[in-house]
Amino acid sequence: MRNLITISKRLRSQQGQALVIALIFLAIGALTLPPLMMLMGSALVQGTTFENRTASLYAADAGVEQAIWYLDPANSPLIPGGLPMNTEESRTLPEITIDGRTVNVKLYYLAEDIYQIMSTSVSSTETISITAVVSDTYNNYTDIMNHVITSQGDYIIQGGQASVTPDTGDNAPKAFYDGPWPGANELSAFYYVNTTPYASATLNVANYPTGVPEILRLGTLDIVATANAVYTLEGDIYITGDTLIGMTGSNFTLDLNGHSIYVKSNTAGNQYALRIGGKCTLIGSGSIIAEGNIEFKPNLATSLSDYVFVLSVNGKTYMQPNGNFYGTLAGSTEVYLQNGSVTYSSPFDEYGNYKIDFPGSGLSHFWGIITWSIS
Repeated sequence: MRNLITISKRLRSQQGQALVIALIFLAIGALTLPPLMMLMGSALVQGTTFENRTASLYAADAGVEQAIWYLDPANSPLIPGGLPMNTEESRTLPEITIDGRTVNVKLYYLAEDIYQIMSTSVSSTETISITAVVSDTYNNYTDIMNHVITSQGDYIIQGGQASVTPDTGDNAPKAFYDGPWPGANELSAFYYVNTTPYASATLNVANYPTGVPEILRLGTLDIVATANAVYTLEGDIYITGDTLIGMTGSNFTLDLNGHSIYVKSNTAGNQYALRIGGKCTLIGSGSIIAEGNIEFKPNLATSLSDYVFVLSVNGKTYMQPNGNFYGTLAGSTEVYLQNGSVTYSSPFDEYGNYKIDFPGSGLSHFWGIITWSIS
């Protein structure tokens, strides 16, 4: 009985201790919760600010990309007033809206093929500007096209069987040319076609009666036809292996249509990276380029209004065409003309634009960023 009384007293003496502990924790919570809530709120604000700034930065960057798109000669006529042509001029590009942000872009001329782009993204919360200076990343090699024959080595014209016009003057054949000459890596990057690789080693152009699309072939390629018709290039053709055109199959006509055939193969010696045979008749303006040797024996139905540019980057160009050639023959080690007539024609159209795509021609530009800043 005495023990029960003692326990009862002890229990009564501990009454209220739980309340005291609860009050202590409540006080601690009261002290720590407001700063914690403030910290959480600050983090949310900072997160939102960072998200908005990132979105504004992306929008301003899109303005820079838009300006580079306008620098392409195909798109520059869309600029109000056209491209700026001197340091006193600038152009305001059409306004764009991205994710609720208005993007204003100005384009400034600094020097030939060098422009400054100022892209400003404006939202209800902030304004961010990107200033970029861009330059054409490829050198200008168009002087090669100023001669009817251009060779870093010598050229040979078979006596009595071939003729070259003009044989004197500014556009006459040029041996031991020491001007700028493109490297294979630079040209390969320039003409590379970014598309799904063509799987077959044979390209039958008869399968493309409405136009041959751009082709990327990783390997050798034999271009033939199973029907005699005119087939038009609607894009460039890029091949990494030895290439045959019109060596077998039916006769056909290939309209270059201002496009390019680029063969990355560097086959040299007594072999050829590119061979064009008599089953193929060429018409129109265009570029035919191989890194190695070229054997050029097609039929030709071009005219003085066309410009065909044939170039062996590292090898020789052997010419035995059937018909009149108008344009420029170029080869690194040698240009050999066995028969036919070769006449220089202007690479410019009536508007002063180049008829073919070649580094420096202005038809294609690849813009590299020199400086980039954010404000």
